[in-house]
Amino acid sequence: MIKFFKKNKKQDSFFDMLTRQARIVRNGMKLLHEYCLYKDEETADEVIKAELEGDMARRVLIDEIDKTFITPIDREDLFKLSSNLDEVLDYAKTSVDEIRLFGITPNEEMVEVTAVLLNMTEHIILAISHMEKNPSIAEDEAIYVKGLENQVGTLTVKALAALFDADDFNMIFKYREIYRHLNRTADVADLAMDSLLRILVKHT
Repeated sequence: MIKFFKKNKKQDSFFDMLTRQARIVRNGMKLLHEYCLYKDEETADEVIKAELEGDMARRVLIDEIDKTFITPIDREDLFKLSSNLDEVLDYAKTSVDEIRLFGITPNEEMVEVTAVLLNMTEHIILAISHMEKNPSIAEDEAIYVKGLENQVGTLTVKALAALFDADDFNMIFKYREIYRHLNRTADVADLAMDSLLRILVKHT
């Protein structure tokens, strides 16, 4: 067990809040995947709502950090991990915004990439929820997420290669931007797990 994780209500609340934020991220990614799969604009609206919910969860956590004299994790590390989670949702929302702005239809490549992104967020929840009592499990889950980031990279490279076989350069540009955002989503999820792993190293 990580040495600094002691049983008290205030300290436990930070882990609860991080886990709640991670669940909101997972929900947003699930909605993004469903949007790409079914092309339902109401689902796209729900992605945007999830991003706002994630912002609020982060605000609550930051407020608690500001009010707490001693935190179970260094303030900077808490802030960084929460910021990484928030940025994952930001990119999900940006993907929806640009799909709409460009007037394009989510394709099979986007469905495949968002499926992996959803899997990443499922394991991010596991990594964060095990930080306090089972740091070895948290580490394993974080490493698994980082492996999935490589999978997203491979899928987006393949999608781009297929895209550049087309003759419509305007459409190429539009889809390339969406692939770029989806790939960046995976990059930020990877950074979130780097933040988590640094926390585990510092406090074991």
